[in-house]
Amino acid sequence: MSLGGVSVPERTKTLDGIRRCLSDAQSLFQEVMDTLNEIGKGDFGMTLTPFVGGLAMKDPAKNFRNALIKLDSAEKVLQPLAVRLRDGRVNSSHFKDERAIVLVRDLAEFDYGQLIKLLAQRRGRETVWYRLDELSKKAREAYQLVSTD
Repeated sequence: MSLGGVSVPERTKTLDGIRRCLSDAQSLFQEVMDTLNEIGKGDFGMTLTPFVGGLAMKDPAKNFRNALIKLDSAEKVLQPLAVRLRDGRVNSSHFKDERAIVLVRDLAEFDYGQLIKLLAQRRGRETVWYRLDELSKKAREAYQLVSTD
């Protein structure tokens, strides 16, 4: 059986792939945000400044490194979706609303290098967090707009 030149099992596989890419990206964005929240918190999670002598501070280098790895992973998770969007294998027929294409394009074409650069320089933690929050919301909304048939 085919639907517009595409077999039903192939369409189902494509929709599952879209959902997987978007959900994995959204969860990785959330993990990076959680990691960024940990930077600067003490062991008791109550303060942004160290106790006397800095004994309560966690190692920010490790957290920045973890955030970089997860952000890079999120970018890579979106690559298959970006390629399929560019070559037309993913299009508006895979979504309930045209807005989803705009959201997916925003996610696919975003310059993650800016955020990676800020994290590599260990600065702009809040800027990166807010940008990831926006991207996470876009991924969540696009996921909800993936066609169900």
